[in-house]
Amino acid sequence: MSVAVPSPASASWLERRWRTAGATPRVALYCFPFAGGSSAYYHAWAEEFRSDVELVPVQLPGRGALMGEEPVRSMAAAADLAAAAIARSPVPAALFGHSMGAVLAFETARRLERRGHPVQHLFVSGRPCPTVVRPPSPVSDLPRERFVDMLRAYGAAPEEVLGHDELLDLLLPMIRADFHLIENYRYEPEIGSPPPLSCPVSAWCGDRDPEVPPELMARWGQETSGPFALEVLSGGHFFLTEHRTRIVAAVHELLQGVGR
Repeated sequence: MSVAVPSPASASWLERRWRTAGATPRVALYCFPFAGGSSAYYHAWAEEFRSDVELVPVQLPGRGALMGEEPVRSMAAAADLAAAAIARSPVPAALFGHSMGAVLAFETARRLERRGHPVQHLFVSGRPCPTVVRPPSPVSDLPRERFVDMLRAYGAAPEEVLGHDELLDLLLPMIRADFHLIENYRYEPEIGSPPPLSCPVSAWCGDRDPEVPPELMARWGQETSGPFALEVLSGGHFFLTEHRTRIVAAVHELLQGVGR
């Protein structure tokens, strides 16, 4: 059984750390949400964690327990804050991110590498390599009806949310801020330097996701001097939900040797 352990107030982005009862964490898996998502998406993963791998869903400002805080306005600022929070823990870190979260996990890993605290593994899902601009054109300022239709097409939220006007009044500013964050992100490579990461990178994408074809997902391998692997699974942009058990099992297997 996994139990939730509160994080220190100074690390409010990392509000809960899910540990198997009685286990001493050997490695912590920090999970970054997609645009419009929150740490709650990863809470369901806790039931799959039955080992000494610690699950740490990352909560960004403007949602959940941090609803009263202003959303972060740049990817660089978000990655700086995430890296600082993660660096406080003595437990070796691995990072997982889906869609926007994949880019934030990558930029956080870059910063930890520069600090001399390289992550043990980077797991990316449902987002092309950082050099590819996504979305291809701005969407954060679309009229409300078109913006909601876009979210519906992505499968980004259930219909009971997208059809609830009062709930949307509360959530749309945060979701628009996330899309503003990712659509203004531009990868800044370190010219003349080796790949920014030294850790293994594992990637997944859905075979029916038009925004993330396998050939663009494969280019994540250029961002590390370590091993790279890509698996294409059935599904659209949120294939991650239906393949949760498979992906969590793969993550555990790939982290077996960390901290031993």
